[in-house]
Amino acid sequence: MGLFDDDEPSVAPTAAVGLLGGGMAAVAQEAAVIVQAPVGTTLDTIPAPHDPLGDGELSPQEEQEFAACQAGMDNLHRAFWVAGKSLEAMSRGNLHRNSGTPNFAEYVWNKWEIAESQAYRLMAGWRIGEELAALGWRPRESQVRELTDIVSAAGPDAAVAVYDAVARDGGRVTAKALRKVVKQLPPLDSEASPAQVHQIVGQLLHAQRQGGTTAPEASAPAAGSSAGPAGEPASDSGPQQPTRSADMQNLIDSLAALKETAKVLTQAGVRRALAESPEEAGQTVSEIKQVLNQMRAAATVKAPPAG
Repeated sequence: MGLFDDDEPSVAPTAAVGLLGGGMAAVAQEAAVIVQAPVGTTLDTIPAPHDPLGDGELSPQEEQEFAACQAGMDNLHRAFWVAGKSLEAMSRGNLHRNSGTPNFAEYVWNKWEIAESQAYRLMAGWRIGEELAALGWRPRESQVRELTDIVSAAGPDAAVAVYDAVARDGGRVTAKALRKVVKQLPPLDSEASPAQVHQIVGQLLHAQRQGGTTAPEASAPAAGSSAGPAGEPASDSGPQQPTRSADMQNLIDSLAALKETAKVLTQAGVRRALAESPEEAGQTVSEIKQVLNQMRAAATVKAPPAG
């Protein structure tokens, strides 16, 4: 068993001696600044369970306790991509070279009891986990593992789009559900846009609900052909649409891009970004508003008279 399988120590625990070997008392005496662990990362930052302090609105103390507990659960979901990034940084930088164990796989096993195969899975999946977290999802390592074939065939963006499409479909995202989708997906083109992947997965999920087994075809719109919202290929049925001008296509593409952005840009996500990095997120939000104002000004035009 490894770090992500069991929280029971494999050897008898030893008394902690703290930094510099003198315990926290020695650190407090020697250091001018004590660095505190971020809320939600250690047991000490999680409140002890207790009965409600009252009814109705939370008190300031309860608000802080609630935030700490939520942070603790968020850290649980982030654990695998934080570990994967850490492992890749150590491996690529050969940071373990002075540890006395030159072989990286052996070092990781001796230190954390993580098998080599698990270590490489974590390294392969952390970027997907990080990108999905930026979209507001909380993937599990076992779920990201099911997207490995998509990453190999079409790249990480396609894998993120597959997960995002399944999550937005409204059902519960599980490793089993993702495995079923990936197994039935047609080969994805590495040039397929997220919108096209969304459409393919949406068709597949619809077919699954209807009891069908036929997978949709993975095809991108041909150059000059008509396209539906978000770049979706138009149906072959019905009259052929006339070739659009560059201006008309730009207008349609802009709408598609805005719709895709609206799917991932939520108030909850913005609030989390502002809490994480107020200055950078605030500047980004300001620029988004400026761009929207520019687009609103461009779109505020009068249509020419008919006929």
